[in-house]
Order: sequence, then C-alpha cells, then structure tokens
Amino acid sequence: MHQIAELRSRGIQEVDVFAAADALLAEGKRPTIERVRLKIGRGSPNTVSPMLERWFATLGERLVGSTAGSASGRPAGNDPDGMPVGVRNAAKLLWETARREAEEVQRGELESVRADLQAREDALAGAQAALSQREEAFAHARASLDAALASSQQAREALERQLKEHALEAHRVRTGLDDDIRRLTTLLSQAGEAQERMRREHAEAMAARDQDLRQAEERHAGQERRMLAEVDRARQTAKALESELAREQQRRAKSEEAAAKRLEEELEKLHQVREAARHAEAGLREQLATQSIDLAQARTQTDALAARAKALESRIDDEKAAHETTRRMLAEALVSKSAAKADTSAARRRRKP
Repeated sequence: MHQIAELRSRGIQEVDVFAAADALLAEGKRPTIERVRLKIGRGSPNTVSPMLERWFATLGERLVGSTAGSASGRPAGNDPDGMPVGVRNAAKLLWETARREAEEVQRGELESVRADLQAREDALAGAQAALSQREEAFAHARASLDAALASSQQAREALERQLKEHALEAHRVRTGLDDDIRRLTTLLSQAGEAQERMRREHAEAMAARDQDLRQAEERHAGQERRMLAEVDRARQTAKALESELAREQQRRAKSEEAAAKRLEEELEKLHQVREAARHAEAGLREQLATQSIDLAQARTQTDALAARAKALESRIDDEKAAHETTRRMLAEALVSKSAAKADTSAARRRRKP
C-alpha cells in the first residue's frame, strides 16, 4: 500500500506515457489521450496531452532508428525492405488474429451444415427402406391375387363344362356368370395398371429425391468455393497493403514531420482491411442462411414424398377391398348355380313316370 501511494504521489512521467502509447500501437490501436489514461490507470488529460504530443513527434525517429551505427547502410530496427520491424509485426499480428477468427467461425458453420445434410440423408434412407417394405407387401398381395385368379380360371372352366351339359336349363345362370367373370377380368386388369402406375410414381419420386440431393451437394460445393475465394481475396488484399506500407516507409525517411501523418494513414488502412474482413464474414453468414433455406425446401419435398407414399398405401387398400368384393360375388354366383342345378334335377325327377 505504501508503494502504491508513492506511485500516485509522484504523478505521471513521460516514460509512462511513452510506454503506454507503444503498447497501444503494438495492439493495433491508435494512441489517444483517453486510451493512454486507461492504460496507465491514472493521470489528467492536461498532463497526458503534451506528453503524447512529444511521443508522436519522436515516433518517426524511434521507428527509423539511428543510421550512424548501422554497417548495412539501412536504419536500425528496419527489415531488409526498409520497413520498421515494429510496424510490420503489428500489421502481421492484426492480420493473423482476424484470419484465425474468420477461419474458426467458417469451420463451425460448415460443420453445422454438414451435420444437417447427414441428418437429411438418414431421413431419406429411412423413407426409402419403408417404401421397399411396402413394395414387398404389395408383391405378396399380387401373388395372392394371381393365385386367386388361377383358382377363378379353374372354376370358370368347370362351370363352362357344366353349362354345356345343362345349356337349356341354366342359360340365365351362365349369362350372369359370364358377366361376373368379365367384371373380374376388368378389375384385375385395372389392378395391374394401378400397380404399374404406382411403380412409375415411386420411380419418379426416387429420381426427384436423387436430383434434390445432387443439387444440395452442388450448392454446398459452390458455397465452399466462394468462401475459399473470399479468404484468398482477403489474403491478396493484405499482401497489397504490405507492399503499400513498404513504399510508404521509404518515403517516410525523407521527412520526420510527415512520418507521423503517414503512419496514421496506414493504421487507418489496416482498420479498413479489418472492416472488409468483417463484411466478408457477414456475406458468408448470409450465404449459409440461404443454404439453410434450401435445406428446409428439401425437407418439404421429403414430406411430400411421404404423403405420396401414404396415398399409394390407401390406393392399395382400396384395390384389396375391390378384389374381396369380386371374390364374394364369384362365391355367390357359384351358390346360385348350385341351387339352379338342384332345381333342374328335381324337375327331371318330377317328369319321370
């Protein structure tokens, strides 16, 4: 506590202001009176202002350095291109921080998009498996219908033989059976056409699903290429800015007073580059939002496919009911024929003396 009291009692020194301003410049911030006061933790604006002015006045000399003790002929503290090492390091630090943040945000959003696509593919695979099961059930139903048709054909042949023997007595019954058989044939033909139509609709639905998947993959690949292109353009912008800084540093050696002004201009350019990177990131977010909308549309199409499959199941149930009705009508016709045959036999017995 005694040491803190001593530091506060001795007031702000010029070396404190210079150290705080150098630290702010290394962080990529322009030294101002308020920022220097916050960095030091004390001091009034009237005390800090003249010291900060002297820091700006000596900034060019400290960055360029003394040329008297340099054996290579370039200012001390500069790199081979003539740029102050501190300025180059600050620019690199700002660029690397912005690039890492943009890459982390981009990586997280891409992982989210890939997870959504995988979930959509799993859902479509489940729907396809369900459709395959329904097709197998429909195949079993068709086999049962084929067996019923074969049985009906045998019954028809037997009826025709009996009708030939009793043509005169059972003409009315044979006419009714012929009508029933023609109606059954029509129903079976309609069932075959409906089955073929459902197969075509299923094939079209699967083709549409595959096309939607390909389009989603192409859109995702296009988004990824555009994002990589944005990163490359940002990198090229940074390289161009670094070249511009090198040229500005060469001209800065001619005048100490103009050096501070050009340094502020370069810092402003760095700020603009960082703003451009933020705008690029916002554009990438909008593109990912568009892709999310496309995925929602694909999910809507999947729901439509499920509704169509449900309609096909309802149609199959209707066809089963129609076949059951046909079988019932055929059984009734057989009962009627047996009754007519019994009546005919009884009539013959009554005619005999």
